[in-house]
Amino acid sequence: MIDCRVIARVLRYLLAGATALSLAACGSSAKDQVKAKVLELGQSAASHHYRRICDDVLAPSLVMRLRAYGITCERAMRIAFTGVRNPAISIGAVTVNGSTASVITLSMAAGQRASLETIVLIDTPQGWRIASLRPL
Repeated sequence: MIDCRVIARVLRYLLAGATALSLAACGSSAKDQVKAKVLELGQSAASHHYRRICDDVLAPSLVMRLRAYGITCERAMRIAFTGVRNPAISIGAVTVNGSTASVITLSMAAGQRASLETIVLIDTPQGWRIASLRPL
């Protein structure tokens, strides 16, 4: 039997910041998985990994909505995050209700005003994904 704690320690050193994602497979709570997904958005935006945001962070329904407007997800993320420097996301209250979750966040970036938002996530066959973002 594989010890999830050992896996987590190894991944912590190899994949800084991604440990929370690995723990999702080892029995972490839905709240922990939701928090990890929101943090993944921040980390991916900071490192300009737009494809990762589209493939692993956003809900397929949101990606399809972007396509319906005639823009690829990756292009939309590039437009949204290109001028953002040193982004950070602070996580507040997390509420999980069945297959949906909401997270109150404070988003900050160098040279920009802080923004208080609610991020709504849905549980998909691929795990929790961000479905929408609403300003508070």
